[in-house]
Amino acid sequence: MMYNNAYNKRGIEPKNLESPFEIDELFFSITDPKGIILTGNDVFVKVSKMDREELIGKPHNVIRHPDMPRSIFKAVWQTIKAKKPFVGYVKNMAKDGSYYWVLAAIYPVTDEEGNITKYISIRLKPTSKLFESIPKFYKEILEYEYKHGIDEALKYMLQRLKEMGFESYEEFAKKAFFEEILSREEILTSDEIKGCQVDLNSVTPENMEFIETLCTLQTLFYRINRYFNEVFNKVNLFLNLNEELNKKSKFIFELAEDIRLLSLNASIESYKVKKEGVSFSTLSHEMRKNAELSERKIVQMSELIDDTKKDIEEIGFSILTSKLIIEMIVFFLKEMIHNLSNSAIEEEKKREVIQNINELFKLLAHYSHGLSQNIYHTKSKLRSVYYNIKELNVLINRLDFIHINGLIESAHTESDGGGFNIIFSQMLKLIEAAKNEIINLETSIADATEENLTVSLITDIAQEKIEKIKKRYAEILAV
Repeated sequence: MMYNNAYNKRGIEPKNLESPFEIDELFFSITDPKGIILTGNDVFVKVSKMDREELIGKPHNVIRHPDMPRSIFKAVWQTIKAKKPFVGYVKNMAKDGSYYWVLAAIYPVTDEEGNITKYISIRLKPTSKLFESIPKFYKEILEYEYKHGIDEALKYMLQRLKEMGFESYEEFAKKAFFEEILSREEILTSDEIKGCQVDLNSVTPENMEFIETLCTLQTLFYRINRYFNEVFNKVNLFLNLNEELNKKSKFIFELAEDIRLLSLNASIESYKVKKEGVSFSTLSHEMRKNAELSERKIVQMSELIDDTKKDIEEIGFSILTSKLIIEMIVFFLKEMIHNLSNSAIEEEKKREVIQNINELFKLLAHYSHGLSQNIYHTKSKLRSVYYNIKELNVLINRLDFIHINGLIESAHTESDGGGFNIIFSQMLKLIEAAKNEIINLETSIADATEENLTVSLITDIAQEKIEKIKKRYAEILAV
């Protein structure tokens, strides 16, 4: 592919050669609000094939690959400047022109006044089936961008994502996040980290205290990671529930419209029949009354479902983020213990390591706390949705009762019942469909409520462990 200067400012010829890193290797970088690199771990240095001095103080686009559509980076900045995390696939270029793909999770960090102070980006090696289509997809976006510009390419990308079944980029990102964490988890199952593995006898005496501190922290975080692994096993239930709530809310809106139309048609038909009109008029009045009650209940329920969906989305994202951050902390500690045990450690390096642990820990504490809060709020919302389903079920059963009375009246009428037979036939289909949908949703909500309680208990334990680490290592982890 030919690259213009805007896409290849570094002037390095891209190579069709991968700069490798292992699936178990995670890396991070921390930048200032303008994207200037402040720090990063050793894997970041290794995979970029640059010296640390060549990275620190440089804009993060120093590793940008010209194959990356600039519209993706526009989406990145739009998102993170709005103080929202961004998750997406990125192709980077090392110093020698080789490439490496990552799934990047970028988190804005704010101060007490809400001002962005830095960004923390954690990257992992993509291995999911979803990723297989990304290189071709990005090439398509890039070619469109060359012809039509960045803004149009961004619109085109969103359009193509909809064609792929994603309503928004956020929906695609959350799916990618889950698939990559799940794929990584499955691949690494047989190679589980077991805590600090260093032989303290091989550590130089002057490093002993510092390495022991890192070892203790790694072991503690590894134990907390077990709790988040248990929570992660539940994340699919929340993602599936959200998908089901999306489908059911659409059905519920259509249900309100169908009931309204049936009641309107019934009112019209009641004027067409003669002596039986009084009975049919009563039935149509009952249908209209039921339609009004159902509509109010459905509007109330739809608003509640929309509100609940937001919390459930946050729960899923916070679970994935907490798991990723804590694994990044565990890996970083392992990396530092291995690299620093046998060499002299300058005080500046110690401060940098501690500061990085501190920044990652603060991010973990933030999302872990958010997870606890969202789970707590969702408990009552799921319960409210469940009770609303029960009340809607009563209204559907009342509609069924009207349907049965209508069939009886039609059987007694001398005429063919006018258009009421058609109305009652339509009503029966509506009732059967509604009952099936409500039963399925009721079961899903009941299951989710039970699992939400389990996740809440596990998360509370993890939170207690995090608080204990805060107190025990207050000087290091100044959160």
